[in-house]
Amino acid sequence: MSDADYYETHAEAFVAATIGADMSALRHRFLSALPPSRTGPVRILDAGSGSGRDARAFREAGFAVSAFDASAAMVAATRAHAGIPARQLRFEDFVWEHPFEGIWACASLLHVARDDLLPVIARLARHLVPEGMLYISFKSGTQMRIKDGRRFTDMTTDDLAQMLNDCGDLGPPEIWETRDCRPDRGAETWVNALVSRR
Repeated sequence: MSDADYYETHAEAFVAATIGADMSALRHRFLSALPPSRTGPVRILDAGSGSGRDARAFREAGFAVSAFDASAAMVAATRAHAGIPARQLRFEDFVWEHPFEGIWACASLLHVARDDLLPVIARLARHLVPEGMLYISFKSGTQMRIKDGRRFTDMTTDDLAQMLNDCGDLGPPEIWETRDCRPDRGAETWVNALVSRR
């Protein structure tokens, strides 16, 4: 079973488990770092949009929001919940016709194999305007593991810092840890990064 297949068969349960998660503090930190747009509204890409929870929050805050997900069911959920035209794409195949002031990849790059992460992050970075911001997050750890048919690539703060430093298009990253905001997952730690395009 691929990651996308998992979300096709567990879409309803996944949406129910994540739609109410309070990501407002992380979204605020990301939004506060975005550069102004020189061409109109500030553009944000929700990369791996899942339920559409964050895409909706960005849209309601007045941003021009685009989104994609590898799962058709998650694309449908994003369209329904966020009211935006999301696309079905894998990170490895991602390309867009214009750049963004911000790319939000919350708990989504963790499904990319470790060996593929650097080229995927570089691909995302090339879709940022100069000084545009990329937010990414991973579960804290050192493993690449399979759980319930999904692949998880865990990261330590040091591993993530090294990977982002190896991406020549990006500046020095800001990296920090947080606890999972879902009530039943409070013991889980996430590694977050916010980094700008040079």
